[in-house]
Amino acid sequence: MDNQPEIPNEPHRAVLRTAVGATVLIAVGAFVLSFAALTDLATRSGIDPKLSWIWPIIIDGMIVAATVAIVALNGFPRKAMIYPWALLFFGAIVSTAANSTHAILTVDSISNGVPPLVSALVAAMPPVVLLAITHLTVHMYQKKSEAAKLREAYERDVEAENAEKYGAAYDDGYQAAMSDAQNAEAERLGELEQEHQDALARARAEAIAEAKRNQAKAAAAQAKTAQASANGKPAPGSVATATAVDEKAPLYDDLAQRLNRS
Repeated sequence: MDNQPEIPNEPHRAVLRTAVGATVLIAVGAFVLSFAALTDLATRSGIDPKLSWIWPIIIDGMIVAATVAIVALNGFPRKAMIYPWALLFFGAIVSTAANSTHAILTVDSISNGVPPLVSALVAAMPPVVLLAITHLTVHMYQKKSEAAKLREAYERDVEAENAEKYGAAYDDGYQAAMSDAQNAEAERLGELEQEHQDALARARAEAIAEAKRNQAKAAAAQAKTAQASANGKPAPGSVATATAVDEKAPLYDDLAQRLNRS
């Protein structure tokens, strides 16, 4: 094709696998850090210490499940991605708020000189980073899918164009071959017709020559017969007749001799 569209390079599989591995690693780290903070916050909020560990599993488990769903549903229509992203955002917001609240409460109780805002930001970073890295990974997969579709469409167009060119060339070649075959057949028929006409002409010439030879033979035979008659000699063809006459009429010679003497 003359105007080749600009097709972006697809991310290498190793890069995508690294991004997925980093997303999983960050998710695990965020879950571990958040688990301790949310468990303590749940205990401080009045939940039985024996059951307080369930609350971080619910919150962070929702984040993990939403993250896995988003990665797994990559390539599907955007409507299919709305719900997983909504769950991820909701879980990240709740986890961020809970971790920040726990960090502020912990700093106030410890009084180690760290400002509550700094403690809240530190505690909020794991879920925020998890949200960002998940979006980055999905974005990479989406771009890979778009690049693959563009390349596939371009290759399909190239194949269609080549097929059209090949079809046109095939049609031209077929028409040329058919024309050559028709011309060759016409030439062959012309040669056969000419040979037939030549054969007829030779046959006519031979027939005319044969007729002339027969006429010449007949004329020669008549001339010989006439000459023989003039000389009083039987023609070659009449020898048998004369002999037969002589044998049948022996007195003819005597009569002829007498007529000659007289």
